[in-house]
Amino acid sequence: MSSYWQTQIGCPFYRDDEPHRISCEGVGDAATTVLTFRLRKERDQQIRIFCAGCYEKCEVYRMISEKYED
Repeated sequence: MSSYWQTQIGCPFYRDDEPHRISCEGVGDAATTVLTFRLRKERDQQIRIFCAGCYEKCEVYRMISEKYED
């Protein structure tokens, strides 16, 4: 099932989201990074500001992008 947000995402490391979590590419080849939120509105804020907005400023984006800098 896809969410409304999936059409808005600009981050290349985003994988999917659920009501209280966001899944991104992981730092390892077979890994996934999962952000879990207590409230859905917190997840929506993260997506709006970073995943669909300024993803280059996201902590997860910066962490994962390091594996491609070598």
